[in-house]
Amino acid sequence: MTPGGPRVAGHRRADVYVPAERPGFAAWVTGFDYGDGRIGVSFKETTREANSSLVAPTLEMGEAVGAPVSYASIECGGSEQQSYRVYLASADNGESWVETGRCQLESGSFCNIGFPDGRIIGLDVPRINEDRTGWCDFIEVRESRDGGSTWTTIDRLLEGQAPYLWRVRRLADGTIIVLASLYGTAWGPGRPRATRNTMLPGETYVSKIQAFFLASTDGVHYTGPHYVLPGIGAHEFDVVELDDGALLFIAGDVQATPVGRQVVRRDGARFYNEALLPIHRGAPADPAADPQGGFVPESVVHTGGGILVGSRRNKPYSVSSDLGANWTPVEGLPPSLYQPYLMRLPDGRLANFGHVGSDSAFGEEDMRIGVDVFGVPEGVPAPLLLELERAMDAERTRYLNRYRARLHSAGAPRPGERVDFRFVRVWNPDGSASTTLLDDADIVLSAETDAMGTAEVAAEMFDGVPDIHCYYHVDAVHRPADGVEVRSASRTEPALTPRRRDAHPHPAYFAHGVLWLSPAFVAGHAGLLERLRSATSSDAALPAGLLEPAEAEELLGLGVLVDEGGRLAWLRSVHAPRPLDGVQVQGSGDWYV
Repeated sequence: MTPGGPRVAGHRRADVYVPAERPGFAAWVTGFDYGDGRIGVSFKETTREANSSLVAPTLEMGEAVGAPVSYASIECGGSEQQSYRVYLASADNGESWVETGRCQLESGSFCNIGFPDGRIIGLDVPRINEDRTGWCDFIEVRESRDGGSTWTTIDRLLEGQAPYLWRVRRLADGTIIVLASLYGTAWGPGRPRATRNTMLPGETYVSKIQAFFLASTDGVHYTGPHYVLPGIGAHEFDVVELDDGALLFIAGDVQATPVGRQVVRRDGARFYNEALLPIHRGAPADPAADPQGGFVPESVVHTGGGILVGSRRNKPYSVSSDLGANWTPVEGLPPSLYQPYLMRLPDGRLANFGHVGSDSAFGEEDMRIGVDVFGVPEGVPAPLLLELERAMDAERTRYLNRYRARLHSAGAPRPGERVDFRFVRVWNPDGSASTTLLDDADIVLSAETDAMGTAEVAAEMFDGVPDIHCYYHVDAVHRPADGVEVRSASRTEPALTPRRRDAHPHPAYFAHGVLWLSPAFVAGHAGLLERLRSATSSDAALPAGLLEPAEAEELLGLGVLVDEGGRLAWLRSVHAPRPLDGVQVQGSGDWYV
């Protein structure tokens, strides 16, 4: 943990539910609220008692599910065990709990939504299909009016698909968000995938798993699926509502998949995805070697003001103040319980529910439901930001190959800090697209921030390159003493830029191997256009006597003509790295005000 980092006050770890028989099996807890100051939890409990109604699972189901040996009794039932879904409620911010309902596991619901009248809407993917060969190919929506003891089926969602149900969150206006994913296609004997973990030819795990959410205003009718977090295989992820009403989805590394985050803007019942963004601090240092080596949270809440708090099984609690880009461990808290569900209590404190144990077989560990209750972390550092902009000339008539970056924290400048500006050409010398990353840039210019936190550099290597397709990527990077790198957004910029109120600011430039001359340049050099057009050939060198010495000197100064060891040759275009293809007069040009 970082010395002097964020801390919490009033932490308390307590047991929520301890099975009567030890070692017990109580696990997979999820939380919810009733909207009237009460909170609820539901979890799975397996007890040692005779099960006379058991229908033994088929071996084909064990193969399709892929559970470890000795897990059949908790996955599919056993003759000497019973599995239940248990419901508890608290009216005093989790200080005490009352059991409101208990039902057979397959009747209850993993994800639940409470209402002030005591109703519970539950969503579940039943673990045994009609053929008893795998999980069901749908999400079932159920309702209980007696605290979770009995249930009525309301609807089936995504029937015929392969949904993996994960979490439910309720937004400030009451909208319900259900987090889930698809395993690509249905699985089990006779289905496109023989087993849950079957991969189709050429498929990868990250392309197979498709994360999405459903939205509802009443828990009964849903829109979606609305797909999010593309291409990273996220299936156990979370969402928070930001101060402006946008949704922020966070995918950690708990399941050894790539981390990522995505903002989704909301307009009533419509949702608009923004870019998938990376996570830096908290992500695995070397994901190829240790894909679970980070501590990006799997359960997250937003406490207001842009502060996010997260929990991650068996790892530190953490906070972020920059939309999940970087996470800082919280001091004063133990590692989180297993498969946590973090929520905000009615009194403003945070409660993180989880179980003692892990993905365990019956009797392997003494498993019970616990909770960490604590206040909102204090001393959360403001994010360090680096903002990049392209400079203009003093008259503000054109953009330059010059860049400035401002380094600040919560608006306070950071003077005397080094900033590296990295440049990569978009095109290789042979005309192919460059695949070089900015991390491997061969052009790096450095500067120190001034009293205003601003550093500036001039990329003079791009000045005077008369090719309208000469582009480059640029960003700025600061590496502070604690080693957490801060980057600006990157930009892709043309080296040659237009000028305000000047249709033809460049007398000559290349585009795709063609030399383009401005009307004024052609008018001022009688006969030059005709001479140049007559001399285009596959020979890179200029024919002797084609240009007057003054003309050659002027074209050299404009950069369209280059001196190659004593002989004159035309500039090779980035899209046509070969000699002159032709000569044309510039057309209508650009007119900007």
